[in-house]
Amino acid sequence: MTWEETTIATVTTGRQLRDALTAAGLEPTDSCIVHTRLSAFGFIPGGERTVVDVLKEVLRGGDIVMPAQTTDLSDPKDWGAPPVEPSLVPLVRDALPAFGPTATPVHGIGRTPEYFRTTPGTRRSLHPLYSMCAWGAHADWLCGLAGEGVTPDDDPAENMDGRASASSATPSDYDMPFGEHSPLARLYELDGKVLFLGTGFDTCTAIHYAESTIGRPRIRESAPVSRPDAATGARTTAWVSFDTVELDRYDDFDSFGERFLVDHVAEVRSTTLNGARILAFPIRVLVDAARTHYRTKDAR
Repeated sequence: MTWEETTIATVTTGRQLRDALTAAGLEPTDSCIVHTRLSAFGFIPGGERTVVDVLKEVLRGGDIVMPAQTTDLSDPKDWGAPPVEPSLVPLVRDALPAFGPTATPVHGIGRTPEYFRTTPGTRRSLHPLYSMCAWGAHADWLCGLAGEGVTPDDDPAENMDGRASASSATPSDYDMPFGEHSPLARLYELDGKVLFLGTGFDTCTAIHYAESTIGRPRIRESAPVSRPDAATGARTTAWVSFDTVELDRYDDFDSFGERFLVDHVAEVRSTTLNGARILAFPIRVLVDAARTHYRTKDAR
């Protein structure tokens, strides 16, 4: 039976969600990285639009951050879901389009992050595989678009209006996408929060910040970006390599998370709405606990 053939038996309205977020302790000036699983709430009239509208109302003086990763632009020789027949890897690789913050959609992590990416005022960081989107008081800064010498148009693939433009970005600018110069690091600096709407720790991108800052050996990945031809100025696709670390090494985010909820019960705010769990907690508490946990596991 398809979803369209299933009788709607549970309805969650925007007003109910707003009240639940308030019950979870969210304040108008909070800055939150948000993970969602809308199906946990039954039927939401308006779907992802309603969810994003409510988040903007509740966090009207703060920030909303959502993952916008595009790992479908990674090197196809490393794909596993699905893998590529080895003889076809060069064909796929050469055909992949360059990353662009406006043009490149978000795939594989649900409808809400992609809808959020397209809403007015949302900014997007410039990493070709591991970008993040933000809306709110610190959106440009969170996305790395407000530093000295950086403008919203300084993008390795295209400017924020979708038109081709030159870029001063170098390959090293893409290093450690979840490290000390990432949107996650800036959210940590803001003393932001992690917010789960019907989802759990298996989706928790903030843990990658912990994994990226405990001294793990670096590995190399690559992605396609747009570059100007020095002679003609025409835009061409070039593959750039960057440093990162092995992430989710132990496939244990859920078990770590359940232990975290027990150990930090005083810092976690929790409520339920139509059977779906909503959790909110400080990103600093989570990251500090994850650093301790994964340093210990890595040392074994």
